[in-house]
Amino acid sequence: MEKWTAQPTQEVNGIRFGMNREEVRKLLGTAKEFKKTKFSLTTTDDFGICHVFYNEQDQCEAIEIFSDVEISVNGQVIFPADVAQAKLLIEDLVMEDDSLISESLSIGIYAPGGRMESILFGEAGYYG
Repeated sequence: MEKWTAQPTQEVNGIRFGMNREEVRKLLGTAKEFKKTKFSLTTTDDFGICHVFYNEQDQCEAIEIFSDVEISVNGQVIFPADVAQAKLLIEDLVMEDDSLISESLSIGIYAPGGRMESILFGEAGYYG
């Protein structure tokens, strides 16, 4: 399992929010482009272990990481973890359908049935 660090609203494992697609691909390698939904304005890069989302200027605005990566914030593992632990580490998580959202930190955790499947870190205001 890879181990990454994150600074909410700033960067994930060296990928800074605001980097352009080319810079992200230099760090993560080859990607498959796809549209996440029919309403997506731009394509998303699929790197296998994560999806990187871009704004209309092709700048990174969010990164969604899947289960083959351990994510630490301030020295604490927040993914994969159980939902109760995540709520202790991120105080303002609010349940929305199968997800937990922190608007202040721009973090989204997809956890159907209480089991974490992915975590998303976004730029400041991503969920606002």
